[in-house]
Amino acid sequence: MRLRFLLSPFFLTRTLLRRAIRRAVDSTRPKGSLLDVGCGQKPHRDLFPEIQNYQGIDFAAFSANKDFQSGGPDVAFPENYTRDWILPFPDCAFDHAAAFEVAEHHPRPDRLLSELVRIIQPGGFIYLSWPFIFPLHEEPHDHFRYTHHQMARLAEGAGLIPREFIRTGGLVPTLVTLVTHALAVVHDRGGWRKVVSLALYPPFLLLQYAALPFCHFGDAHTVLTYVAVLQKPAVATP
Repeated sequence: MRLRFLLSPFFLTRTLLRRAIRRAVDSTRPKGSLLDVGCGQKPHRDLFPEIQNYQGIDFAAFSANKDFQSGGPDVAFPENYTRDWILPFPDCAFDHAAAFEVAEHHPRPDRLLSELVRIIQPGGFIYLSWPFIFPLHEEPHDHFRYTHHQMARLAEGAGLIPREFIRTGGLVPTLVTLVTHALAVVHDRGGWRKVVSLALYPPFLLLQYAALPFCHFGDAHTVLTYVAVLQKPAVATP
């Protein structure tokens, strides 16, 4: 893991997210092939040890995340993707699919799910994650915040079976995440604000580490991030 990740103002929320994804993978043990939609640098590839063929697709000019190792998608979205929202793969091309921190940015969640269903094999799993209590980001392409109740309705409407919804957060981690994010915003404004924010940052970094044991302590309804496991029904045997 990169030192930058350990020192990041988003260390806490990303650590909780990775723990939740690992739990989802451990409970389902996916094997074979997987397509990561909106993959960026494929930061969660290491959490799928039994996937032999892990491919990613994203925009050619995807937003790189400096907290993770450099890398990129195997395939770029075609130019017409934002018009028809069709993935450039045939039906049942992969065993499983994933879309991490993508659902909030997709203006057509129904098309996102229907395409994920189309390109995986019957019985395959879809792994999703999305923020709930988190500031606006990558504007103007930040559209939705879903509860697990709404995502379950969307999944069932796409013919999927919701298998698990994992919530990360809790009151203390959520408050710490919002404060450290605000400090990062001040830093990005540059000038004297950058100097002041860097001087103030060390105790806020320590707060992130101190908040880890308080995940969901006393409050499972204050949600930073969701991770969902959805399954495409297997073909019924005659």
